[in-house]
Amino acid sequence: MKNYVDKALELGFSEVKYLEDLSLECRADLRAYCTPEQCPLHGENWVCPPACGTLAECASRVQDFDRGFLLQSISKVKAPLVVERFQAINEEHNFRFKDFVEFVKEDFIKILPLTSGGCVFCESCSYPEPCIKPEIKMESLSAFGIDVGELCKTAGLDYSFRDDIVYLIALLLIDEKGRTAAHP
Repeated sequence: MKNYVDKALELGFSEVKYLEDLSLECRADLRAYCTPEQCPLHGENWVCPPACGTLAECASRVQDFDRGFLLQSISKVKAPLVVERFQAINEEHNFRFKDFVEFVKEDFIKILPLTSGGCVFCESCSYPEPCIKPEIKMESLSAFGIDVGELCKTAGLDYSFRDDIVYLIALLLIDEKGRTAAHP
């Protein structure tokens, strides 16, 4: 797995961990924040509720995976962080993740890319019309009810909400049983 970790670092991720024996829990208490009252993205795109499916449907999708790559982008920022700066950092993180997914997906039949900050690949989401870029769409960790802080803790990565540092996380779940070994 070293070649994948090396590639992720080459792409500019701050930290990369290969995780085995993952048992992801899709928690209702975290998904509860995905409401129109709590999140402006609810009902506005394909990676947030209701379009991403119910919590049970999300849990069903992750249960097939027990390993993956946890990738972290750490950006030092000048406080206060303005929305435009956060959006630029998030976009950079997700385009970097897209490049990593493109590299890895050649070797695995089944993958599931999950990220923080929402999908950024269209100027505006086509929702509720069909997704125009389903091949690169990235699901939301929050919409799946995954505790990002706990996941980072398990991997030994720092993760917090600070005024001077932004931590963005991506998780690429892989099914090694379907490995094609294109990158030895």
